[in-house]
Amino acid sequence: MSDTESPTTESYGPTDPTSVTVPAELTSDGTKLVYLYLQVTGESTVDELNQSLEMKTISLLPILNTLVGMDLVAREGNTYLPTAA
Repeated sequence: MSDTESPTTESYGPTDPTSVTVPAELTSDGTKLVYLYLQVTGESTVDELNQSLEMKTISLLPILNTLVGMDLVAREGNTYLPTAA
């Protein structure tokens, strides 16, 4: 890479992660954590959430189902991503 080239990085989530707010209807700490993680990263698989948040799959699946049911997160195949809500 030359001095004039800059490395390419992909941008996920909001441009200002401090601008992310948690919906009032989210009351459990685990649900808030997963919601915020997806808002900042843009998308994630259960395996990625498991590794990054150090949460067991058995804990993550009900949280993700709750977020999908509330239309705060969408599921596309094995990937979960925040909705525009």
